Amino acid sequence: MKKQMTNILCALFISLGYAGTANATLIDRGAGLIYDDVLDVTWLQDASSGSAPYARLSWLDSVNWVSGFRYDDHLRGVVWDDWRLPTTINDSSSLGYDTTGMSSELAYMYYVNLGYQPNYSHDRFDPAPVSSNYNPFSNLSYRGYWSGTLSDFSDQAWYLHFHFGSQEINGISDEQRIWAVRDGDVLVSEQETANVPEPGILLLIATGLLLFAGRNKLVINRS
Repeated sequence: MKKQMTNILCALFISLGYAGTANATLIDRGAGLIYDDVLDVTWLQDASSGSAPYARLSWLDSVNWVSGFRYDDHLRGVVWDDWRLPTTINDSSSLGYDTTGMSSELAYMYYVNLGYQPNYSHDRFDPAPVSSNYNPFSNLSYRGYWSGTLSDFSDQAWYLHFHFGSQEINGISDEQRIWAVRDGDVLVSEQETANVPEPGILLLIATGLLLFAGRNKLVINRS
């Protein structure tokens, strides 16, 4: 039941996010953070997630690594600690070359944002994909990147190969790259934080309300 609910939520999230693919935009928020205004997610500009260049980990190690990852946003004075691996719809239709990008966040990045084409040859000696699309990322490895989604088999998980554009499943003990992503826009989070009054301000407001209430009570008693 839990697995079915996860799949439903993942499918709903992605289907809602892709509603405006024609206007997809990657926005540089500074401090090494890139916002996708269609999926409403923020990617690390460093596509190796600040780890050793092109480091590879097993799926379980990747999940553990990203769950404990903390990123110091010096521009906004915030440490972001809510990172995750990208999601994939766990369905047989997600296998292969989804040029619409609708099956996963990684496929959307590959085909829609970066504008790469599928390489059906699967020849590792072919040149890396190229595109005229805006690409603000660094240390992008044209190899496999883990998704955070398990397949129907608990010992396999989804990944996307950035050389060929193919979406596949692999054993969780195998090693792939990590690209951390988080939900939402850091600017929105910053504004929400800025709109929350400081404790001292809350105390002043509460004190003022109490004094106002007491004054009104005194006036009523006198009358």
